Amino acid sequence: MPLTAIEKIQKLGKTVQNMTQADLAREVGVSRERIRQLMPRLKLKPGKRVRAWHRTIPANICETMAKLHDRGMSLTDIGAKHGVSDYHVREAIRRVRPRIEPAGRVQRMMRQQSLRDLLKKGVSFEEACDRLKFSDLQRRRYRRQMGYHWQGSRTVPVGRRG
Repeated sequence: MPLTAIEKIQKLGKTVQNMTQADLAREVGVSRERIRQLMPRLKLKPGKRVRAWHRTIPANICETMAKLHDRGMSLTDIGAKHGVSDYHVREAIRRVRPRIEPAGRVQRMMRQQSLRDLLKKGVSFEEACDRLKFSDLQRRRYRRQMGYHWQGSRTVPVGRRG
Protein backbone atom coordinates (compact mmCIF):
# COMPACT_ATOMS: atom_id res chain seq x y z
CA MET A 1 0.00 0.00 0.00
CA PRO A 2 1.49 3.41 -1.01
CA LEU A 3 2.30 6.00 1.64
CA THR A 4 0.05 9.03 2.13
CA ALA A 5 1.39 12.57 1.83
CA ILE A 6 1.54 13.00 5.62
CA GLU A 7 3.46 9.75 6.01
CA LYS A 8 5.94 10.81 3.33
CA ILE A 9 6.42 14.15 5.08
CA GLN A 10 6.96 12.47 8.46
CA LYS A 11 9.48 10.15 6.85
CA LEU A 12 11.53 13.17 5.73
CA GLY A 13 12.03 14.18 9.37
CA LYS A 14 13.72 17.46 10.29
CA THR A 15 14.71 18.27 6.72
CA VAL A 16 11.15 19.56 6.31
CA GLN A 17 12.09 22.66 8.32
CA ASN A 18 14.66 23.71 5.72
CA MET A 19 12.24 23.39 2.80
CA THR A 20 9.62 25.75 1.45
CA GLN A 21 6.08 24.59 0.82
CA ALA A 22 6.85 24.36 -2.89
CA ASP A 23 9.99 22.27 -2.30
CA LEU A 24 8.10 19.96 0.03
CA ALA A 25 5.29 19.57 -2.49
CA ARG A 26 7.77 18.56 -5.20
CA GLU A 27 9.50 16.12 -2.85
CA VAL A 28 6.28 14.43 -1.74
CA GLY A 29 4.61 14.54 -5.15
CA VAL A 30 1.54 16.62 -4.30
CA SER A 31 0.49 20.20 -5.00
CA ARG A 32 1.57 23.15 -2.88
CA GLU A 33 -2.09 23.72 -2.12
CA ARG A 34 -2.30 20.22 -0.61
CA ILE A 35 0.75 21.01 1.58
CA ARG A 36 -0.98 24.20 2.71
CA GLN A 37 -4.06 22.17 3.68
CA LEU A 38 -1.94 19.66 5.62
CA MET A 39 0.02 22.33 7.53
CA PRO A 40 -2.15 22.28 10.72
CA ARG A 41 -1.62 18.51 11.02
CA LEU A 42 2.17 18.60 10.57
CA LYS A 43 4.42 18.46 13.62
CA LEU A 44 7.42 19.90 11.78
CA LYS A 45 6.43 22.81 9.54
CA PRO A 46 8.23 23.83 6.35
CA GLY A 47 10.08 27.16 6.39
CA LYS A 48 8.38 30.30 5.16
CA ARG A 49 11.12 31.54 2.80
CA VAL A 50 14.35 30.53 1.25
CA ARG A 51 17.29 32.86 1.41
CA ALA A 52 17.30 35.25 -1.55
CA TRP A 53 20.14 35.02 -4.05
CA HIS A 54 21.28 38.60 -3.50
CA ARG A 55 21.80 37.89 0.21
CA THR A 56 24.07 34.93 -0.46
CA ILE A 57 26.67 36.67 -2.61
CA PRO A 58 29.77 38.35 -1.16
CA ALA A 59 29.86 42.13 -0.73
CA ASN A 60 32.74 42.52 -3.21
CA ILE A 61 30.56 41.22 -6.05
CA CYS A 62 27.82 43.64 -4.97
CA GLU A 63 30.42 46.43 -5.11
CA THR A 64 31.44 45.33 -8.61
CA MET A 65 27.80 45.43 -9.74
CA ALA A 66 27.40 48.91 -8.24
CA LYS A 67 30.50 50.17 -10.05
CA LEU A 68 29.28 48.75 -13.37
CA HIS A 69 25.94 50.47 -12.83
CA ASP A 70 27.69 53.77 -12.02
CA ARG A 71 29.61 53.53 -15.29
CA GLY A 72 26.31 53.45 -17.14
CA MET A 73 25.77 49.73 -17.64
CA SER A 74 22.11 48.77 -17.42
CA LEU A 75 20.79 46.48 -14.70
CA THR A 76 19.72 43.99 -17.36
CA ASP A 77 23.23 43.86 -18.86
CA ILE A 78 24.81 43.41 -15.43
CA GLY A 79 22.33 40.63 -14.70
CA ALA A 80 23.14 38.92 -17.99
CA LYS A 81 26.84 39.07 -17.14
CA HIS A 82 26.25 37.42 -13.74
CA GLY A 83 23.42 35.13 -14.90
CA VAL A 84 20.63 36.66 -12.78
CA SER A 85 17.65 38.95 -13.26
CA ASP A 86 17.77 42.73 -13.02
CA TYR A 87 15.72 42.49 -9.80
CA HIS A 88 18.54 40.56 -8.11
CA VAL A 89 21.12 43.03 -9.41
CA ARG A 90 19.11 45.94 -8.00
CA GLU A 91 18.79 44.20 -4.63
CA ALA A 92 22.50 43.30 -4.58
CA ILE A 93 23.42 46.93 -5.25
CA ARG A 94 21.04 48.04 -2.48
CA ARG A 95 22.99 45.86 -0.05
CA VAL A 96 26.06 47.99 -0.68
CA ARG A 97 24.35 51.30 -1.25
CA PRO A 98 21.12 52.19 0.55
CA ARG A 99 19.63 54.09 -2.37
CA ILE A 100 19.93 53.17 -6.03
CA GLU A 101 18.87 55.45 -8.81
CA PRO A 102 15.97 54.25 -10.93
CA ALA A 103 16.94 51.92 -13.77
CA GLY A 104 18.18 53.82 -16.81
CA ARG A 105 18.52 57.16 -15.04
CA VAL A 106 22.31 57.09 -15.02
CA GLN A 107 22.43 56.50 -18.77
CA ARG A 108 19.93 59.31 -19.42
CA MET A 109 21.94 61.73 -17.30
CA MET A 110 25.15 60.82 -19.12
CA ARG A 111 23.52 61.28 -22.54
CA GLN A 112 22.05 64.61 -21.51
CA GLN A 113 25.43 65.81 -20.24
CA SER A 114 27.13 64.86 -23.51
CA LEU A 115 24.37 66.75 -25.38
CA ARG A 116 24.98 69.83 -23.20
CA ASP A 117 28.72 69.63 -23.90
CA LEU A 118 28.12 69.59 -27.66
CA LEU A 119 25.67 72.50 -27.42
CA LYS A 120 28.28 74.54 -25.50
CA LYS A 121 30.71 73.97 -28.37
CA GLY A 122 28.24 75.70 -30.70
CA VAL A 123 26.85 72.61 -32.43
CA SER A 124 23.17 72.85 -33.35
CA PHE A 125 20.70 70.72 -31.40
CA GLU A 126 19.83 68.53 -34.41
CA GLU A 127 23.48 67.98 -35.33
CA ALA A 128 24.35 67.08 -31.72
CA CYS A 129 21.48 64.58 -31.64
CA ASP A 130 22.70 63.10 -34.93
CA ARG A 131 26.23 62.71 -33.56
CA LEU A 132 24.92 61.02 -30.42
CA LYS A 133 22.55 58.86 -32.50
CA PHE A 134 19.45 59.82 -30.51
CA SER A 135 16.09 58.40 -31.50
CA ASP A 136 13.14 60.70 -32.22
CA LEU A 137 11.74 59.96 -28.78
CA GLN A 138 15.01 60.93 -27.10
CA ARG A 139 15.18 64.13 -29.14
CA ARG A 140 11.68 65.15 -28.07
CA ARG A 141 12.40 64.27 -24.44
CA TYR A 142 15.64 66.25 -24.29
CA ARG A 143 14.09 69.21 -26.12
CA ARG A 144 11.40 69.42 -23.48
CA GLN A 145 13.74 68.79 -20.52
CA MET A 146 16.36 71.29 -21.65
CA GLY A 147 14.00 74.14 -22.48
CA TYR A 148 13.84 73.89 -26.29
CA HIS A 149 10.99 73.38 -28.71
CA TRP A 150 10.58 72.43 -32.37
CA GLN A 151 9.86 75.34 -34.69
CA GLY A 152 9.02 74.00 -38.13
CA SER A 153 12.46 72.95 -39.33
CA ARG A 154 14.75 73.54 -36.36
CA THR A 155 15.00 73.53 -32.57
CA VAL A 156 14.96 76.86 -30.76
CA PRO A 157 15.10 77.85 -27.09
CA VAL A 158 11.74 78.43 -25.46
CA GLY A 159 11.07 82.16 -25.06
CA ARG A 160 9.47 83.58 -21.96
CA ARG A 161 5.85 84.47 -22.26
CA GLY A 162 5.19 88.07 -21.47
